[in-house]
Amino acid sequence: MTLQLTKAQLFLLMFVIQTGFVYISVQHQIIEHAHRDATIQYLIIAVVFFLQLLFYERMHQYLYLNSFVKAIYLIYWTIYITVFVSYITYVLTIWVFPNTPTLVLITIFLSVCLYASISRPETAVNIGVVLIPMLLLFLIFMFLTVPNLNVTNLLPLFYDRSNTWFKGFIYCTYAFGGAETYIILRKYLAINGKISKKAIAIYFIILTSFYLLSISFTLMYFSLNEITLIPEPILYILHSVEVTFVKRLDLFFVYIWLSWSLVTIVNYVLVMRLVYFEKKIKSPKIKLFIFFTVVTISANLLIRFSIIDFFKVYLVYGTVLFTFLLPMIIILFNRVRGRTLSESEKSS
Repeated sequence: MTLQLTKAQLFLLMFVIQTGFVYISVQHQIIEHAHRDATIQYLIIAVVFFLQLLFYERMHQYLYLNSFVKAIYLIYWTIYITVFVSYITYVLTIWVFPNTPTLVLITIFLSVCLYASISRPETAVNIGVVLIPMLLLFLIFMFLTVPNLNVTNLLPLFYDRSNTWFKGFIYCTYAFGGAETYIILRKYLAINGKISKKAIAIYFIILTSFYLLSISFTLMYFSLNEITLIPEPILYILHSVEVTFVKRLDLFFVYIWLSWSLVTIVNYVLVMRLVYFEKKIKSPKIKLFIFFTVVTISANLLIRFSIIDFFKVYLVYGTVLFTFLLPMIIILFNRVRGRTLSESEKSS
């Protein structure tokens, strides 16, 4: 499968992948465990993420995935997509379509994803551009809630630690899930050369600020006791905003988030295609159809509050393993063996 990316396209793919699924719910999980220290803990993990990107950029040529590791990642991404398709559908049934069968909802929006996925790879790459004005509009609406914010909720820092405080660091990694796709997409740059630290820093600042804004606004809008009862705090904040041209701003953002999530699914499937279809195989469209069929059926079976809540609690450990730990282990192992990606491709 051939694909050429510019640096801007690479970082746009990364931004959508790292924000699309969890943006409306990650604040709840981070603040529930980190309390008033949520912003501090998030920034610490953000620095770890920045160092990780620099490490990936320097060592990306050592990330060779053998057949076994590829299979593990494909299983992980399939589970990740399936769980969040269930979560997306669950949110839609609560906020927008309470009387629509869940299987119908899943079939409709995954059909759109299938159509985009079987198109040329450039379709999946460029489709994220349509989200840029939507996200800018979202930021404008968020700032309309400023009069209702209580800045003192951000203080004091480091005062209410508990035996679950350390989990705040764990759940902060949700905001940076999908970083492993950087080194997979990295070799498809049109111009093979180093990505400067400045370019990586700009992307880091944009992504970090985007999440930091939502975490800070959530802290300032709700009390800590309220946060534990509100799984999608961003939607509730937008629900309080009154504008003349939209009666329910939260519903307007749900549609934006749905579009956002659909593009995220298409981008994840693109990464899976680059890994699985690296060599030509027979009937790729049929295999994609089978994949989306399996996700549709599985996601519909998982739409239960207890099941979704279970995955929201424990899927983060998969993020820690597959985003932060396993790529580093593979890179260091291959470096010790002196095995680079180019050499592995030549030998295969």
